[in-house]
Amino acid sequence: MSKETNLENLEPKGVFHYFSEISKIPRASKKEKKISDWLYNFAKERNLEVTQDEVLNIFIKKPATKGYENYSPVILQGHMDMVWEKNKNTDFDFETQGIELVVKDGFLRANGTTLGGDDGIAVAYMLELMDRNDIEHPALEMIITVDEEDGMTGVNNLDYSIFTGKTMINLDTEEHGKIYVSSAGGGRTVTELTLDTKEINPESKLITVDVKGLSGGHSGAEIHCGFGNANKILGEVLDHLNKKYNFSIVNIDGGDKVNAIPREAVATLAVDLKDETVEDVKKLAELAFENIIKDMKIIDKTPMIEVVEVEKKGDEKGVSEADSNRLISLINELPNGVLAMSKNIDDLVETSINVGVIKTKNENGKLIIKIQTLPRSSVNKSLDEIMKKVIEVSEKYGAAVRIDSSYMSWEYRENSRIRDIATEAFKKVANKDPEIRAIHAGLECGIFDVNIKDLDIISVGPNIFGAHTPEERMEIWSVKETWDWLLEILKNAKIEK
Repeated sequence: MSKETNLENLEPKGVFHYFSEISKIPRASKKEKKISDWLYNFAKERNLEVTQDEVLNIFIKKPATKGYENYSPVILQGHMDMVWEKNKNTDFDFETQGIELVVKDGFLRANGTTLGGDDGIAVAYMLELMDRNDIEHPALEMIITVDEEDGMTGVNNLDYSIFTGKTMINLDTEEHGKIYVSSAGGGRTVTELTLDTKEINPESKLITVDVKGLSGGHSGAEIHCGFGNANKILGEVLDHLNKKYNFSIVNIDGGDKVNAIPREAVATLAVDLKDETVEDVKKLAELAFENIIKDMKIIDKTPMIEVVEVEKKGDEKGVSEADSNRLISLINELPNGVLAMSKNIDDLVETSINVGVIKTKNENGKLIIKIQTLPRSSVNKSLDEIMKKVIEVSEKYGAAVRIDSSYMSWEYRENSRIRDIATEAFKKVANKDPEIRAIHAGLECGIFDVNIKDLDIISVGPNIFGAHTPEERMEIWSVKETWDWLLEILKNAKIEK
């Protein structure tokens, strides 16, 4: 494997150089201060007009080049934050270490962690545009937002009066050669179930049930792929065990990010075995697991379940058998996966939901279980219905529930000048037609669309696979061709004010 130093040989040199530079700076959602300050200083050093707002969004204005002064400004948009995910066996501290970049087999990826191509590549494109004075373009209004991956608080707290342009190119698409013209709305639900704990039966066996080896993936763009959801699989396994054994749930955890399909989930149980053994529990769990994942094996190549007895420390506490049953039923009744396909666009998921995170906290004699889901839909009525369903199921089992950071869908625009310009530009660069597509994911375009009247938007980007997982990789040739495409779009963006 060739390491980061070989990025200097990749084209376009400036884009990959700046991608390497921002990869050295920690930039998780809600932890963007360092990267935001760096971007601010970068623009200042180039004598560009730049604003850093209260939530750390960065807005940069670059004047039009000669001959483009009288055309309408173009808004370029991407987000600075990235998802932090790593493999369990990877020794890495996102807070203090830069991403270790690896070039292999035509891809740029990271060593055991997420790459941050989503959406660092948009930032790198804009940095190169800021740095260059030999590119033809109208006035540019570049907005780099925070917290796209974990709530969209950046775009939701933006002052939209700063924009004068009515044309926008979002750079957060992960499929080269496709022009995205619509995206799903979404929201985040947080269900909290608080249960009393008690000391576990001293005669019980302490057992962990660990589901792992799943592929994971983006909970919007890849929800239709059939990847297993570790949280839901674990819930089903526990339901099977619950039919035969009496047990108390001591702990349950699964997933890390609500917008990623969870790859791993684990529960710790205090099981009353009587005449049976831990091996009997293991056999039943494995049998249930095999039945649950048999249709997923084509997609998830290495699904595993591990059931082991662990040593008691003597102070373990769990919830009652009845409350264990209640928690399992809650997990299993929450909707998950694809719920409806679009009636208007072929092969487009219309409505889905991901049970992304389950976390427990033992506090003051209580077990507090927090379950986070991410519903999405390109139809706002359907989005409301699925959120109501989550509320209904949560309240049925006595859990508190709230809706966080909901956002509207970006609806298809029948007449689009920028879509036409981008189509012709792609034909020139790639010698073929682009695909016009919609995406089942939460692009920030929908919020811009609501806040800027008559805004004409497209979204483009290079090929990025496995976003939000340590398998994330960005196809190098597509970065170059997307850059050439973007320059051709800007060259031809001669739109009257």
